[in-house]
Amino acid sequence: MPNLGLPLSIHNRPSCNDSLAKTRRANSMTCAMKTFAFLLACIVSATAFADPPAAKNHWAFKPLQRPEVPKLKNEVGVKNAIDNFVRARLERDGITPAPEADKAVLLRRLCLDLIGLPPTPAQVNEYLRDTAEGAYERLVVRLLRSEHYGERWGRYWLDAARYADSDGYEKDTGRPHAWRWRDWVIGAMNRDMPYDQFIIEQLAGDLLPNAAIDQKIATGFHRNTLTNKEGGVDPEQFRVEATVDRVNTTGSVFMGITIGCAQCHDHKYDPFSQREYYQLFAFFNSADELNVPLDSGQAEKLREMKEQQKLEVETYKQRQPLEQPRWESSLSAADRKKIPADVIKALKIPPQRRTEQEAQLVFKFFVGNDPQLIALEKRHEQVVRKLQGSQALAQTLVEGKGRTTHIMQRGDFLRPGDAVEPGVPASLGSSISGMRNRLDLATWIASPRNPLTARVLVNWVWQKHFGRGLVTTLEDFGVKGHPPSHPELLDWLASEFISMKWSIKDLHRLIVESATYRQSANIRHEMQERDPLNVLLSRQNRLRLEAETLRDCALSASGLLAPTIGGPSVRPPQPAGISDLTYAGAVKWQESAGTDRYRRGLYIWFQRTSPFPMLMTFDAPDANVFCVKRERSNTPLQALTLLNDVAFVECAQALGKRLVDSPGDTAAKVALGVRLCLGREPTSAESQRIEQLYRDLRLLTVANPDEAAKLLGKHRPTGVNVADAAAWVALARSLLNLDEFLTRE
Repeated sequence: MPNLGLPLSIHNRPSCNDSLAKTRRANSMTCAMKTFAFLLACIVSATAFADPPAAKNHWAFKPLQRPEVPKLKNEVGVKNAIDNFVRARLERDGITPAPEADKAVLLRRLCLDLIGLPPTPAQVNEYLRDTAEGAYERLVVRLLRSEHYGERWGRYWLDAARYADSDGYEKDTGRPHAWRWRDWVIGAMNRDMPYDQFIIEQLAGDLLPNAAIDQKIATGFHRNTLTNKEGGVDPEQFRVEATVDRVNTTGSVFMGITIGCAQCHDHKYDPFSQREYYQLFAFFNSADELNVPLDSGQAEKLREMKEQQKLEVETYKQRQPLEQPRWESSLSAADRKKIPADVIKALKIPPQRRTEQEAQLVFKFFVGNDPQLIALEKRHEQVVRKLQGSQALAQTLVEGKGRTTHIMQRGDFLRPGDAVEPGVPASLGSSISGMRNRLDLATWIASPRNPLTARVLVNWVWQKHFGRGLVTTLEDFGVKGHPPSHPELLDWLASEFISMKWSIKDLHRLIVESATYRQSANIRHEMQERDPLNVLLSRQNRLRLEAETLRDCALSASGLLAPTIGGPSVRPPQPAGISDLTYAGAVKWQESAGTDRYRRGLYIWFQRTSPFPMLMTFDAPDANVFCVKRERSNTPLQALTLLNDVAFVECAQALGKRLVDSPGDTAAKVALGVRLCLGREPTSAESQRIEQLYRDLRLLTVANPDEAAKLLGKHRPTGVNVADAAAWVALARSLLNLDEFLTRE
């Protein structure tokens, strides 16, 4: 065996040879000396780089200055100042930007980016028909006003807040009230709460004057830390660990600094001392955890709304039989094409001659497709969900008894050093006079004078729209983080964000309306070697969908998606045996019934020790620590999940039934499938190929009737033979596994 630089005794068996023994001792001594020298060098290095002069002048720690918008030689196609900054760089390098993407591609891109759902065929038709000037901008406004916007961007914030429905550690007991903070986030996003206020309420909502219950619920941000309830634990140890997590998360999520590196010693690279770490620690050291009851007046108001809306629904339903004849007589030929064949057959029979079954079939279809009734029932269901547990609790932080904060030697809570007062790092600008509590800290972080806060947020939003941040290390704007690819653009966006009064929706509008965002994602061969990572933004990026969005898109295309907003977490089907992995098998996964089975992915109960397998397979974070940027992978296990997971099989079954029940011939059904899954019309070549696939699949289902029957599941259409219906399910399965379906173009 070759000597790899380790002591010879590792490589050779013991020997009585004296010279060999001496050689071993000499080598062992040499190795020990090298190890000691290495450790000493590390200590010296840590001391030498704890506060280097260069770090104090680091670009991210300098005050924010608004740069001038650059002039371009060619301003054709420029939409706003973002394009000036991007194209100025491209002009210097002699690169032409990509053309604008097709209209259908832009529609799907916007829908996925802003609300996390694919466009419906009706939305596709509406947008493609709108040829008037400003159609794109009007679409952006509609999507930002959608209640699903808060779900899409709220999910991103849950990652940053390490949200979960359980405590973590071995016992991992459930947190039945955690969802109230999640709903607060969705609501705050939908209301476009200014980001500075968003920060303040989450870090210190309880300390605001006359704090409302919602502002107290907002402090649930820092109740997402892990909690150890094992027998024999030291409560103080885990209180300190939770406080450390709050300091580290606050630093990285809101300011993009790795302040946690200063817990045990001065930061090796950035200008943060250990003393300053514990000054930040002092802001959270007096915080206590408290589960507060919801306001009784709010619960009473919800009950009144529930009864009122229930009455409205029932009153409207009573009027339905009177409205049905008018509806039947007003049906056009185009309307009838959208109605299932069995209902059309019943409609052809005069009402007085219909059997009870036929009459019920027509009435059920009429009622089930009445948009006003659907809206009424949806509002009623939302109130019912909010009322469920309205007398229960919300997880909050409160200011507890004062605790003296000490520097912990080597980060050990059992070795207190010098006492410190609350304070902030000197390298990040002047602090607020007399800072004492979390509200002071939150106000300082949310100040326009803070050099990091606005930069970090606009970079976080940019990364979600392009798949790559202007600063690629979203959580680290320090010396060891990556420098910005477009520093002037980053600072201009940050200053513009502040001037827009911290409106995240206005920031979205600015980014997605730029020509830079609207570019095609098609890769040009000449740019492959020149800019393989698309750092220069000469095109858009193709992005694989995140776990929850992928599942939501499959549910939407199949028609199964339950769009209800908010409420307790749900438990859709998961593979058997997953919950057995929990502590003594104590966590029982009782599958949700009814529409809860088909709710969006951000509502799935997240058990830290046995997280929902589909989410983890597609790179969802583990919720133990903050996550501001998810990884994206492409693995065989993902392909197997898309083909065989219960949820995706059921989506294929429902989509197959949806295609079978749709009017028209095979070509029309194929076109509908493509519109539902890809948000566009199929090309002639695609139609031919997919129709041939259907014919091939039908040969298989005819030859294997038993397997075909199993494939249909519970979504079996009526009036269609098993072989035909199963072939459409198999085809739907193929559409839901297309790369274009799994990707945001």
